[in-house]
Amino acid sequence: MSFLQWNCRSIKNKKIWLHQPPFTTSEICVFQETFLKADDRLSFPNKIFFRTHRNNRTGGGLLIGIPTNMSGRVIFENSQDPNLEILAIEIQSHTFPFTIVNIYAPHGFDINQVQKNFSNLKTPTFIFGDFNLHHPFWGGKTSTPKSEEFLDWLNQSHFSILNTSTPTPITPNFTSSVIDLTLC
Repeated sequence: MSFLQWNCRSIKNKKIWLHQPPFTTSEICVFQETFLKADDRLSFPNKIFFRTHRNNRTGGGLLIGIPTNMSGRVIFENSQDPNLEILAIEIQSHTFPFTIVNIYAPHGFDINQVQKNFSNLKTPTFIFGDFNLHHPFWGGKTSTPKSEEFLDWLNQSHFSILNTSTPTPITPNFTSSVIDLTLC
């Protein structure tokens, strides 16, 4: 099974990319910051989309695309908190059920807000997100109290970070850090 995580910072002007690899070759797509609105249409051959959008402001938005030969259902979502967007779906594949959690936390992820949700997940789980957390453990130069709390939770959980330490470029000051994380 192949996954693609992408912080697209507006998918509207990049839709043509969806018709090229790696988008066409990945089974499951997980996007943050789609900037889509409720009436925006997005279609892709052989994909079912689950998504969130902001009603009262621009930016944000999450999307999970799964193959049409799998079924899925939303198990929880939060799209109206300006500091935390979450979309979690349970997927039934032909081999086993699993859960995908997609997160966008523009001001840094606070694990305390969702720890209970994560502990209640019963199937194997993949967590993808733009956490906006900096920590030397995943390639950052500094850490924050939120990143320390997240690392403490991670060390006590059954999850592992799948990322390499290749940083995400951050503009406008051209610093870099790994802020988009993938856990399983």
